[in-house]
Amino acid sequence: MTNDPTPAEALAAIAASRKTVHDRLSTHGWRYDLAYSAVSAGMVGAQALDGPFNVTGMTLGVLALVLMFQAEARRTGVRVTGVSPRNARWVAIALGAVFAGAMLGVVLARRLVDPVQLPLVVAAVTAAAFVIALFGSRLWRRVYRAEMRGDA
Repeated sequence: MTNDPTPAEALAAIAASRKTVHDRLSTHGWRYDLAYSAVSAGMVGAQALDGPFNVTGMTLGVLALVLMFQAEARRTGVRVTGVSPRNARWVAIALGAVFAGAMLGVVLARRLVDPVQLPLVVAAVTAAAFVIALFGSRLWRRVYRAEMRGDA
């Protein structure tokens, strides 16, 4: 005889696992989102620097995001990549596209905007990037948790 679960027991175990993930990701979200937003905005602003400082800024930003990811995985016990489940994936992709556009915008601004006005333009784009990252991170978290609850 085997101790295989019945289909109802297997579905209940999946639901319980999803609820555990939801509950773990429901705490300390603002702290992570604010840090994520600051790092992301810094990566956008770093594009205004001359080489190799722009590359250094990006590298440090990516390193900071990796360290944040690892710390969050240790805290929650869950490694969430941002690209699953399905609806949360699209929020992450859209956020990445917006940030790629913002970085390219800063690079273009370096070439097209008067050097006296450039710091104001970069500051405005960087501030907007912070707000967009914060909104996007909160939206992603909301969509992810809804999918873990089975609402989506």
